[in-house]
Amino acid sequence: MRLRKALLLAGILYGSTHMPAAHAATANTSATGVVKASAAAPGPSALLVTLETNGAAVSSRLDWKAVSGAKTYQVYRNGVKLATATTTTYLDSTVKAGSKYTYYVTAIISGVETSPSVTQSILVLVPAAPKSLKALPQWTASCAVCGGMAMAHINLSWSASPNAVKYDLYRNGYLLKPGVTTLAYTDMALLSGAQYSYTVVAVGTLASSAPSAAVKAVAPKAPAGTKVMPMTLLPPTNLSTLGTWAMGSTDSLAWTPVDGAASYNVYQYGKRIASGIQGTYYTVPTDVYWCGTPYTVTAVDGMGMESLPSAIATGSGSNNPLSQPTWMPPAPGAPDSLAGTLEWNVSQPRVHLVWEGSSHVATYNIYRDGVKIAEGVWGLNYFDRYVHAGETHTYAVSSCNVSWMTPIESDATAPVSVSVPTSAPVTTLGTVSVTQVTADDDSALVTFAPVPGAVDYRVYSTASPKSMKYSGGSLSIEMNGLNPATGADLVVEAVDKFGPFQTMDGAAGPGAMQMDGSMSVAINGQGDPSDVPNVIARSAQFHVNCVAKSLTGAQAFFDNFRSSQPFVQADSIDPVVAAANSNNPVAASNSNVYVREFSNNKWVIRNYWGDMDNTKIFVMGNHFMDTLFDGGTPHSNIPIHNNNATIAMMPKATADISNGRVLHLTFEVDAHFDSRRWCDVVICPVGDPLIHPAKLDGGLWPTASGNMFRWEIKPDFHRAEEFLNGDMTNLVDTSYNPGNDRSGLVKRVTWDGKPLFNGTQQDLDKRHSFDLYLSQTHYRLVEAGVVVKDDDLATPLPFSNLQPYFLHQLYHTGNDRPEQVMYNPTNAYWYNHRPWSDERHWDNMGFEVLPAFPG
Repeated sequence: MRLRKALLLAGILYGSTHMPAAHAATANTSATGVVKASAAAPGPSALLVTLETNGAAVSSRLDWKAVSGAKTYQVYRNGVKLATATTTTYLDSTVKAGSKYTYYVTAIISGVETSPSVTQSILVLVPAAPKSLKALPQWTASCAVCGGMAMAHINLSWSASPNAVKYDLYRNGYLLKPGVTTLAYTDMALLSGAQYSYTVVAVGTLASSAPSAAVKAVAPKAPAGTKVMPMTLLPPTNLSTLGTWAMGSTDSLAWTPVDGAASYNVYQYGKRIASGIQGTYYTVPTDVYWCGTPYTVTAVDGMGMESLPSAIATGSGSNNPLSQPTWMPPAPGAPDSLAGTLEWNVSQPRVHLVWEGSSHVATYNIYRDGVKIAEGVWGLNYFDRYVHAGETHTYAVSSCNVSWMTPIESDATAPVSVSVPTSAPVTTLGTVSVTQVTADDDSALVTFAPVPGAVDYRVYSTASPKSMKYSGGSLSIEMNGLNPATGADLVVEAVDKFGPFQTMDGAAGPGAMQMDGSMSVAINGQGDPSDVPNVIARSAQFHVNCVAKSLTGAQAFFDNFRSSQPFVQADSIDPVVAAANSNNPVAASNSNVYVREFSNNKWVIRNYWGDMDNTKIFVMGNHFMDTLFDGGTPHSNIPIHNNNATIAMMPKATADISNGRVLHLTFEVDAHFDSRRWCDVVICPVGDPLIHPAKLDGGLWPTASGNMFRWEIKPDFHRAEEFLNGDMTNLVDTSYNPGNDRSGLVKRVTWDGKPLFNGTQQDLDKRHSFDLYLSQTHYRLVEAGVVVKDDDLATPLPFSNLQPYFLHQLYHTGNDRPEQVMYNPTNAYWYNHRPWSDERHWDNMGFEVLPAFPG
């Protein structure tokens, strides 16, 4: 914001009627051809010099009255010509803090310079950047400001800046504390073990200084045996979106307030777009808005501690009220199957509503006792925390969309009533019976008997009890990240509500780190982020020993991701791949919106046609993970949620299967597949890179030669295909002809005899093992140790030097929301928590070359 002020009253601006000596001479011609006459015409009048600021930048602004007949003016500073102006205003942006400047102006009329204006002087009083900023960590056993809590502090101090009236403090680039009037400040909103960077800005009457030099400090950890209060601030609930037209399309957000919150932060995807919001409403700036991008909100307490992010809500903006769209949606269908449950969350009652969606729905409206209490609800659940003991309330839900500017509302659901008991139930802790433990390389699948009243289950290691993995309601959990050398001591708990959803796309997000520096992690939580489950049963502690895995055949390549080097984005892409996917002249650079490439010492990872800003690849818990958002990238020329997107993992190794040898390729990946989320294995000739991994059925050749073998792993079947010169042969027939030896698509197998939950939230983050055996004439597909297809290729492969690829596929999630409503109404995970995306957890990936097929 620009700030302008004439400093007449402060004694800083000085005026004079003195004529400068330089203009008292006889007529002469200057080096620029301007004639200076001894009898000069009167010069400009009413010269005014003021200071103008823009952030830390300061300028002198000169204004004067026009002289008749003058087309240009000469501006003088300290007696020396500074510039030529063509208007009656000039901005001198070269002034320095603490300096005094004297100005006058002349006019040029028909090449003759007039007499000068009166002189005006100005002293630039702008604070200098503070110096000697120090940051000293301190552990405080009992903080008086924070109610006697034990916590980490960092004490800041700095030297005074001349002309400063106050100071603004910044931490990690964000404003921490404005308007400090002393030369010291104690930062108390800290996480032990975390490093912080601080700067301070001096604020003057008119302008602010540049930032000081940054200093860094690490918040101290608690002494051994110190009890530190855990983070208890809950995330906001009921985030809603309503399309708004504010000289452009955007979204207005609203949420339910949080007890103990001093302010709120707003995120788009994982990027913070607003902080310090005082109320529970926010309108997204039109230049930040992008149709179809999801939002979350966090609560922030008085010490700056941030909660977990809320459940997402995705906006769709508004139509221009002056321009009727060519297409308008039909009336929305009414929601169905409304259910209300009374829950106790952190000792307080709340009513949890869930329902099944309907077609052509943008958002939902919530009614309590016949009165609308919420609108713009995006997900399929709502929490009413404004209930009290002994009350009974009746609820209904309707659907809504917008036809141009007119909201259209469906009929409401049948009402449901929920009563609040006078007190929380008293439960006796039961026992979870662990029935089977299947160990893997650095993980274990733990199976247990059902517990009456349990909604979800979780497992944790006694060495890190704050890091819990939830089952999503199923009766088994795969616990990852165990120490292969020592194993782990585990405990299973049954709880009364789903675990809280927590985004962990390569880094712990807001609210995960506690004040003592420990992490509070809810892996595979599928409930609202505000859920704090109550334990109703617990198993005895039990020990798991891991079973090492390796490959011992020839030409072996194997990665268990326990010693992975970081993935680094490449500056360039394979030119064959780049040319096949873009006509952009910068197609081979890291700004390509069609393909991006990353690599480490073992892998080349490519993102084909996905969202380049929000898709993440990373290693966590000793396995490789990717969160894939389908393309295109927001603010690019490719519509989002409207493409096939692929993460392709290419080992930096190849295999030679000439002379009858057999490729054995193996990997583990979680098997939550559906029609829009699945995995492939692709085998290409060496030197003939995969160029179209997600558009193989659309007439595009997969490689330049058109040669390839593909194994598709879909939600309820396997499919193998052979591509020769671009022509595809289904090795597993899709005709379902009962008389055909290859009749039907080979059915998927179950997980160790457990119920198959492919495509549902109950099979999230449970890895199945997959093995491919391939020679130039024969192939074998194996899942979880079961041979699902063993057959000859239709035509021998014309290549023997192989480049394997492991593919994660995501297809056109713009249609995902209505399809989930239509076909999987009870599977709301991809609707409430992970729209437009898919996440995979890979491990024990590699290949070897064998002399023959195993028996």
